[in-house]
Amino acid sequence: MNKIITLLCFCICLQITYTQNNDPDTAKASLTNYKDPAERFTATIKYLETLDSYASNYIDSSLCVELLLIAQQLKNDSLLAISYDWIGYYFAMSKGANTTALEYYFKALPLAEKYNDKRRISSVYFDIASVYFNLKNIEEYFIITQKGGKHLPDKSSDKYDYMLIQYQRNIGVSYYEKNQLDSALFYAQVAEQTAERLKLPLYRAQTLTLLAVIYYKMNELELAEIYFNKAKNLSETLAVRKDVFYKRYIPFLIEQNRMDEAIASTEYFWNITREMQNLNIELIAAGFKRQLFDKLNNSDSAFYYSKVESQIRESIFNQNNQNTIQALAFKEQLRIIEEDAKKLEVEQQRKQNIQYALIAIGMVFFIILFFLLSHSIIITEKWISFFGILGLLIVFEFINLLIHPFLERITHHSPALMLIALVVLASLLIPMHHRMEKWIKEKMTEKNKKIRLENAKKTIEKLESQM
Repeated sequence: MNKIITLLCFCICLQITYTQNNDPDTAKASLTNYKDPAERFTATIKYLETLDSYASNYIDSSLCVELLLIAQQLKNDSLLAISYDWIGYYFAMSKGANTTALEYYFKALPLAEKYNDKRRISSVYFDIASVYFNLKNIEEYFIITQKGGKHLPDKSSDKYDYMLIQYQRNIGVSYYEKNQLDSALFYAQVAEQTAERLKLPLYRAQTLTLLAVIYYKMNELELAEIYFNKAKNLSETLAVRKDVFYKRYIPFLIEQNRMDEAIASTEYFWNITREMQNLNIELIAAGFKRQLFDKLNNSDSAFYYSKVESQIRESIFNQNNQNTIQALAFKEQLRIIEEDAKKLEVEQQRKQNIQYALIAIGMVFFIILFFLLSHSIIITEKWISFFGILGLLIVFEFINLLIHPFLERITHHSPALMLIALVVLASLLIPMHHRMEKWIKEKMTEKNKKIRLENAKKTIEKLESQM
């Protein structure tokens, strides 16, 4: 009870800390107040989630490393899964290092699965999906998002909506990219409802922007403008991650020929991406620069940014990176196949154990019934002899059944060694079988004869007394 009260107090204090300390530097400094490694780990996760959800600062690499050190210190694989996930997220979001991010995500996934941590499993899948989106592989993005959707936390979990919106957003984006606009609109609308419940600025900005581009593609220009304005106002409140809005808004401005706004927005977006040093975002910004100067017939600038775009694309999509990513994906596919095989083997073993247990219970019941019947007059000595021998056969065959897998393992399925082992076993069991059989035939049947004779005498005496 005291532990529960202490934990509740800790959570309340943690919430108060983050409510009062909106400044990222102040909030980070407050982490030093938590001396216990487990409490510090929890506080650090809360801080990183706050940074991300409110887009108040970039992910701090030193804190990701600290998470890993604490997990290793506590020798806790569940915490290790969380650490790897955040390290992967740092490389993906802060550096655009897709290959390195995937390496850590694929390290986190089996550890999260080991503890059936649905919140973490779904998170890792959604993070992996985002990498494939950056690599323009929309089909894999969609498939992996669906996998994450199958592992959402229970609805009673306080993280259910937090993970649900990521699933809804990703599916909505997938359908948008596939030009299945009705489905895209449905998922974007339910994502907006979830975002309203969560009240997290980053997710609200993402869903509003997604709705805007869907309406634009559906030629609903007035609705698109309304949602773009809502998303723009919200994105201005974000300290970082403004790319979630501008990477959708700038193509809209260029296509609408609103060149003054397009120039200003593109320049702003280019400057913030240079600060981010994220190759995935820099590639998008360079592409916008090229498009804009093409539209303005400024061939020199268009050519320059075309070269910049090519250089960034080469860094992201070079063959070595692609080979590494394919190898990682293949290794993960093999791991899943192996895990499925292990699960099947465990299930088969469980069924086999249940069958053994039922057979053992049946044998005990049979033996009890045999002894009860052998002390009654219901059956004759012939039936006692038959059921006794039958029972012995069942017992000895059951023993053989139990040790057969063990013999296969130690003999490595060698027929010759198996034969020798079975002969040795038989040489031990046969004398015992004969003794038991003799005991049943002589002792049990003899005892049954006496019981039947005594019962017959009592019956005769009773009849004589009645005469």
